Amino acid sequence: MEQDWTPGMARILEIEPADLPVIWDADFLLGPKTPAGDDSYVLCEINVSSVFPIPDETADALAETLLHRLEVGRSCTMYR
Repeated sequence: MEQDWTPGMARILEIEPADLPVIWDADFLLGPKTPAGDDSYVLCEINVSSVFPIPDETADALAETLLHRLEVGRSCTMYR
């Protein structure tokens, strides 16, 4: 998901990956088998406001990412 799906979604939606919410999740349903018989997945929903960082170590990384975005935002004229 991090290597392929999220960058692809950002490209299609013309969203910079850094502009995505700091914490979010995507739910997928099992889709039809591919012609080769492999599983496929279908996007069900994307949640932004009702997610909880798991595992516990995630809180530190989340706080660091948010702090970095706030610092970058202060230096951009767009946010002044």
